[in-house]
Amino acid sequence: MSMMELFGKQVLVFDGAIGTQLQSMGLPAGLCPDIWCLDNPEAVRLVHQQYVAAGAQILQTNTTGASPLRLEHYGLRHKTRELNLAAVRLARETAGNQALVAGSVAALGTLIEPLGPISFDQAYEIFAEQVKALAEGAPDFIILETFIDLNELRAALLASKDFAPGIKIIAQISLDHSGRTITGTDPQSAGLVLQSLGADAIGFNCSSGPEVYLSAVAELAKVVGVPVSVQPNAGIPHLNSAGQTIFPLGPEDFASFGPKLVGAGAALVGGCCGTTPQHIRLLRNAVEGLIPGDGTGTCSGGTAGAGRAVTGLASRSQAVLFTEAAGPVIIGERINPTGRKQLAEDIRRGSFAVVRRDAKAQVAAGAQILDVNVGVPLIDEPAAMRGAVLAVQEAVVTPLCLDSADPKALAAGLKAFSGKALVNSFSLEPGKAEAVLPVAKRYGAAVIGLTIAEGGLPTTARERLEIAGRLVERAASYGIPRQDVIIDPLALAAGAQPEQVRETLQAIGLIKSELGCRTSLGISNISFGMPNRGFLNAAFLTMALAAGLDLAIINPLDERIMDTIRAAQVLLNQEGSARRYISIVGAKKLVHNAAVVTAAVPPSTSAVSAPIVTASKNTAAQDSVRRALYDAVMEGDQGGIIVIIDAALTQGIAPMAIVDGCLIPALDEVGRLYAQGIYFLPQLMQSASAMKSAMARLQPELKDVRAVDGQGTVVLATVQGDIHDIGKSIVALLLENHGFRVIDLGCDVSARDILAGARAHQADLVALSALMTTTMPHMKEVIDLFASEKYDCPVLIGGAATTGAFAQEIGAAGYGNDAHEAVREVRRLLSGNKNKGTS
Repeated sequence: MSMMELFGKQVLVFDGAIGTQLQSMGLPAGLCPDIWCLDNPEAVRLVHQQYVAAGAQILQTNTTGASPLRLEHYGLRHKTRELNLAAVRLARETAGNQALVAGSVAALGTLIEPLGPISFDQAYEIFAEQVKALAEGAPDFIILETFIDLNELRAALLASKDFAPGIKIIAQISLDHSGRTITGTDPQSAGLVLQSLGADAIGFNCSSGPEVYLSAVAELAKVVGVPVSVQPNAGIPHLNSAGQTIFPLGPEDFASFGPKLVGAGAALVGGCCGTTPQHIRLLRNAVEGLIPGDGTGTCSGGTAGAGRAVTGLASRSQAVLFTEAAGPVIIGERINPTGRKQLAEDIRRGSFAVVRRDAKAQVAAGAQILDVNVGVPLIDEPAAMRGAVLAVQEAVVTPLCLDSADPKALAAGLKAFSGKALVNSFSLEPGKAEAVLPVAKRYGAAVIGLTIAEGGLPTTARERLEIAGRLVERAASYGIPRQDVIIDPLALAAGAQPEQVRETLQAIGLIKSELGCRTSLGISNISFGMPNRGFLNAAFLTMALAAGLDLAIINPLDERIMDTIRAAQVLLNQEGSARRYISIVGAKKLVHNAAVVTAAVPPSTSAVSAPIVTASKNTAAQDSVRRALYDAVMEGDQGGIIVIIDAALTQGIAPMAIVDGCLIPALDEVGRLYAQGIYFLPQLMQSASAMKSAMARLQPELKDVRAVDGQGTVVLATVQGDIHDIGKSIVALLLENHGFRVIDLGCDVSARDILAGARAHQADLVALSALMTTTMPHMKEVIDLFASEKYDCPVLIGGAATTGAFAQEIGAAGYGNDAHEAVREVRRLLSGNKNKGTS
């Protein structure tokens, strides 16, 4: 059996860290490590040889920083093809027939839209250039690693599928201590999205030690049907007395996690930062002959995850699984302009304020997926669909169902959605499948198949079943698996075709039992043209749920419909349903009782409050505007907040009162929710951007009230040798919103230049960032230089690899675990005492 044939049949072991090994061989600080593939190939070859000798079965190329964007920082963009091709050849020559080769592609080091400045298409082109060069060397795998943004990973995966055809792709994200990426992606959401896009293995790398990944591997293995990979760091690093970066997990301790990770479901294991050939040698010994678990603590009998047949959708940060235990999934139908003039005009203008409002209202009412339809005549539907998807993603975190007959609109919406969506819909009518299915396949979407064939509508349950089987086959011909085909057996108007109601209900059971497919229905279609439609809809929904309906497309703002679903869930004994039912009924009873008590109060006793309301109409209006401002920051409404500020100023609310009484408290609350893991980085950045828009509008009003740098001056820099600026940029945005003057010196800044910048700008505080463990010692270098130069200025540090203990070890004044905590630390350190650096 060849080495490649072992993939998917037994546990395979990756190599470990490359950068730290090259450093031990003399790689100078600040030099691009990847360039040694050209300038010192013998050193790179030696590292590969050490890992092969240790038993590594997959060698990764020395190209994590070899994207055109990263190489551009070193003036090496023109070397992209030459360097990546040389890297694959070095690994291949060393591996021989003893190991496989994976061409390594890492995240770009900056966020992409809607969180950052680089568009999805630009990211795709950057990744394509590197992948094309790697593929020219014919590696066995392309490995996409250390991604924290699922949308960026989607771009990299699409580029890899397009420019490395026939080469297997391993896609890995990096989680923090919360078990999510910093942009909020959990293991199951990542798994659903990446598997649907065609990844051949999915997993994790970097972050902290292996213990963090035990539960993540188990969760991922439950929902994917491909091998699960994991390459942890050797723990969280610290500096020793000599100023060297030390990782706490030695080879024995690190290897002891190997069997646990395999037992949790990992089929590909290896090491990241801080691991050495000896770590890999002992890891290989520890996992030899083991069979991966399935995420539930039992043996899966193979190396693929146990979730091959799992059906589900995901946004960037929320997975929705379609299981019998969880009960019917609610798809909110209200974002549809048919018969809704205000919504149609909102879409036509490109405002999407009503779209956002409807999205939030439906989710609050219980919708788990939102249908998005922008079918307004004579508009640019692809642009409108993209805009609506981006607006909904900003407003809520639920997965989406894109509803359009225009394949260009579907493509625009699916590209813009940072997850796995559902497409509504395709049928066997001429041209329908051919238009929809290729787009759905490319972007990894599930599809709703309407049981309509060339001859028109079916009349019996059996005819619906026969068409459903053909829908599944047609989807499969485009590479869409059975579990991603949802069958809609058609709810037809009972007033016109009452005999079809029974056929539809019978078809639900037949499709589920004979095809194993999930089913969906647009419930309100049943009552078209009838009076008291709500009663008919609720009755039909009850019958459909009893028949086994999986996805109900409804108006979640209709309380009768929602009550029907909750009651049916209880009667069908679905997971957690009784508890939810009791909670909601109890809440409704409290509201009802409060309303009754209020209505029963005699006029004489309510007279006390009446004059207050009458005399305070202006105050009430101001309170309403203040609340709207607070909500606009909380919800990241960049466009709407300007209108609200204008209204506040018109009503006489002072500019500083707007800032201190509305904007800052809202931003602080966003930070609190972020710290608690309720909000994630996208929400934090959207709120910060809304705040920035608000401050820009208020600046002319504030110019005579307070100085621009009234809170103090903070100088930011990413230390020498490190070109990552994601975290630093977020901190800068939040500090500016809190009134600080921020000077960003950029990335890869030497200690001398940081000192010079701090002096030139009269810094009250210097904040340093480092993502890479190899660049952490430069933070101490800066602090030591400040001390030797007698420059008195507090230094705050942060970054993925840093810790509070590390901050204490190097003498930093403070540590920010994340952007919100960094702002809090800056405020603490400068509270009441701006301390200009002095020599």
